[in-house]
Amino acid sequence: MLPIYRASARSARHLASSARLLSSASGDYLNNAKIPTFHFQDSLPRLPIPELKDTSERYLNSAAPLLSDAEFATTKKIMAEFESGIGKQLHETIVARDKARYSSFISEPWFDMYLSNRQELPLNTNPQLTFKDDDKRRDAPSRASALVVSSVKFFKTLKDLKLDPDMFHTQACMGGTGTGFFKFLNGKGGSDQFNTVCSMLPKKYAFYGAYLYGTYPLDMSQYNGLFNSTRVPGEKKDMLVKSEGNHVIIQWGHDFYKLDVMRKDGSVVPQGEIEHAIKHIISTKPDNDKPALGILTSCERTSWAKTRAKLLESPKNKASIADIDSALFAICLDDYLPKDFLDQQNTMLYGGGSKNKGRNRWYDKSFQMIVLPNGTASINFEHSWGDGVAVLRYFNEIAADAEKEPTPPPTPASSPPVKLEFDISPSVKADVEAAEKAYDTVCASVDHHCFEVEGFHADYIKSKGLGADGVLQMTFQLAHYNLYGKSAATYESANQSAYKHGRTETVRSCTLDSHAMCQVFNNKSSSNADKLAALTKAVKTHGGITKQALMGKGWDRHMFALKYEALQEGLELPAIYNDVSYTRQSEIILSTSTLASPHLSGGGFGPVGPNCYGIGYTTGELRGMFDAGLVGKRGFGAACMSYKGKSKEMVDAIYHTVEELFDVLGPMEAKKK
Repeated sequence: MLPIYRASARSARHLASSARLLSSASGDYLNNAKIPTFHFQDSLPRLPIPELKDTSERYLNSAAPLLSDAEFATTKKIMAEFESGIGKQLHETIVARDKARYSSFISEPWFDMYLSNRQELPLNTNPQLTFKDDDKRRDAPSRASALVVSSVKFFKTLKDLKLDPDMFHTQACMGGTGTGFFKFLNGKGGSDQFNTVCSMLPKKYAFYGAYLYGTYPLDMSQYNGLFNSTRVPGEKKDMLVKSEGNHVIIQWGHDFYKLDVMRKDGSVVPQGEIEHAIKHIISTKPDNDKPALGILTSCERTSWAKTRAKLLESPKNKASIADIDSALFAICLDDYLPKDFLDQQNTMLYGGGSKNKGRNRWYDKSFQMIVLPNGTASINFEHSWGDGVAVLRYFNEIAADAEKEPTPPPTPASSPPVKLEFDISPSVKADVEAAEKAYDTVCASVDHHCFEVEGFHADYIKSKGLGADGVLQMTFQLAHYNLYGKSAATYESANQSAYKHGRTETVRSCTLDSHAMCQVFNNKSSSNADKLAALTKAVKTHGGITKQALMGKGWDRHMFALKYEALQEGLELPAIYNDVSYTRQSEIILSTSTLASPHLSGGGFGPVGPNCYGIGYTTGELRGMFDAGLVGKRGFGAACMSYKGKSKEMVDAIYHTVEELFDVLGPMEAKKK
């Protein structure tokens, strides 16, 4: 069963209906799209289901570097039996069902996987993105109010279908070929002509009109989960609940405040009024003595569901929880000022060094805006409803909008904040205290380190004729091999928004060629030429599997869907899923992710398992995490989080690997004229 909301033609109609309610105040838009926001949604291409034989081959290729020869021989035999037997039957079933679906073949299993997961949300699920500081707003009230106003403008733009559709423009027509009868359209994707033509096309043909211009519209279904939504815990499975509301929830200490940020006529409450309300809230010392209900959202999901049920027995609690669930989003005003960059990043992810960590968060909300006393702000978002695409666009657009807006003086709010009231029973209080102890224990077990190195940036790598991301992924492969003498299962995300309801696919950066490269680098007799040849081959292979994943030709989601189908039909789990190859590939050791944004100063996520390294990385302008002399210079930065205090050794290994790669690659090549 899909969650309670899903973006489709129906959700687009819902948004259009809501838009009519807001149309009386149409000036508060971030952009005014000529093509309606969801115009392309119905005509997007379907996510392809790979051929089973191709999935089998790709699976074996990924498994090979992680297995002994004897293990691999057994896996090949089991996979051959799966491909010709039960796997074939399961594949035919999902292909037949997919033809009758509006959504993608992976959508229902993927939602079900997230919502059935009983793990705690912080560290396991919720990532965070930190904004660059706004020099005009170096305190919490002014920064939060500016970001709230821009957020509400984004919400209005989306609801009124004025948000420009997500699109990828090439410079050549016909999907990028630039040839044929339509070559006169080259370079006109995104032009006024393009906007006029595409907006006039019926929705079921709109994608194909854009394709003629060499433009690829992207899936926007996840935007429906961005605002007014909450992940509600269930004893066996959670629900994603979408509500209506014109307010935000502000957390200060252990208290919750409801603040209207849109008026009944649909207009945005002025920034000065919101700032005044926030100043009023923080004018009193935060009450950290009463039970911290927010900590309950950090619990194992079944445990939290049971406590929530006890909370809802009280009509007062039920009304207050409804206000939290229906809020546009949550704002967490911290009274803790981190001591350094690393502590700041930990604070945005799970609470950092604060004694009150996790107490004034609500991890169930689609996203929460965390604002520190000095105005530094971040977005911490729940992951089941969507991936980084919608969040990153929201992040970028509100950051840009807030920065350009003036800073009006605070003015008394026409609708002041209202404190939410709760009746806390002894049983709920005991649950809160147990949750605090459990959360503090988990947070104490994580270890986080980072580094930056000047000069190792995308342009440097590209000057060597190599793909930047491929080289960085091989850096992680080498670092792990140098530490442990073996390769490890690796996750890198490939976005599939080119397809209707596409989510992500896994790029398995650990390949036979990356494994061979590691062996060459660890052979004392290898020359730099040998190392460069091995690196080049591994990077090329990585580029190939990345392209396959982006085009819906990875193996992870297909194998997951086949397993899900077997379980849904009550069948005995096929042998391949009990094989060492599946177990070993399912335990991700290197979980990696990168994001690029001019408004991003940091970000991070937790390790996905007890032996995992969560590695966030970027190239470009350095932040001066520990060396102010690096600020504004270009290079490579990475942050690693793990359990058992192992992140420092991984960060050191990555750093030393970069030093070795500098030696292998040599100085930056001059650009060819």
